[in-house]
Amino acid sequence: MQRVSTTLRMRIGVLGALALLFAAGLTASPMMTAPAHAAYGPCNTTVKRADGYLASYTVPARTDNGTSCYMQYHTGSSNAVKTLQTAILRCYSGTYAADRIRATGGADGIYGTGTVDAVRWLQSMLGLSADGVYGPATRNAIKWLGYWQDAVNGGVYPYCDTHSF
Repeated sequence: MQRVSTTLRMRIGVLGALALLFAAGLTASPMMTAPAHAAYGPCNTTVKRADGYLASYTVPARTDNGTSCYMQYHTGSSNAVKTLQTAILRCYSGTYAADRIRATGGADGIYGTGTVDAVRWLQSMLGLSADGVYGPATRNAIKWLGYWQDAVNGGVYPYCDTHSF
């Protein structure tokens, strides 16, 4: 049996170390560690959606990306955040989520600690990752405040329901 030279062992060791460093560099790069919601961009507006013939609701959105957007602490336009806060206050009245928003300024359009806590609580209750960041998964799971118009008497009635986008 032939002995492997010291030089060859050293070369193999250096190549192995370089391979490990290269692999570590790929998994620790900013592209690999950026949060999934970063691909959507922050919610900067709202859109009105129709739900059936005489019903509609408003949800946070992004001008160039539809309803695929995110909001987190101090992120999101005032009207987008206010729409989320209003939905939580009306559709989850009497829960910890609504209480946190009410206790920290109500539907004030600021995604502050109260809104983060409210979203985190809702996510936990709905079986989602409870990170306090509003994104597509949270949007599809929570109830939204809608308005239904009675075709007979013309009255407009609020309702809460989940919607998939």
